[in-house]
Amino acid sequence: MYRRFAFEGDIHEALDCVPLSVRRKLDLASLKIPLEGWQRLARSDRLALCHLPVDSDLDIEVYREVMTGFCDRAAVPLKPLDDPNAAARVWNAPQTPESVRARVVALGADLADDTWRAQDEESRYALVKLADPKRNPNKIHALLVELGLLAGPAPLVHPKVVVCEAQPAGRGT
Repeated sequence: MYRRFAFEGDIHEALDCVPLSVRRKLDLASLKIPLEGWQRLARSDRLALCHLPVDSDLDIEVYREVMTGFCDRAAVPLKPLDDPNAAARVWNAPQTPESVRARVVALGADLADDTWRAQDEESRYALVKLADPKRNPNKIHALLVELGLLAGPAPLVHPKVVVCEAQPAGRGT
């Protein structure tokens, strides 16, 4: 499944940024790709990486192998991910992580544990990632509105400026 969060804007068209859906897949596969490396992959490869499932351990192994093959073919460095939050899959905890709860409350919303558990895995992953205080608060605010957890309208998020830097003109793949 490929979850396209609306607040990510048009990154799903050009795929010049790594969508949150793919970040979750990379975390599950314990892999890290630099943005420049992602942008060097052929668009068809990036699209395939968006759509490949990671629903089982076998899916994750296949995802890891396909990602490695695409990166090898494009001479893109791929690193192992050493992230305890990803290894523990904190987005699958039965209780709302405190970092998420604090960030959501600061925005005027509430995220009770039953509401947390009712979210799909990709939504919980996005909440965990965007709850990081180093991230632009507009992103989590927009996500909360998109998920129906906060009244709208959502703040505008400009993904090509805020999420990543677009590849230079003329480098299309």
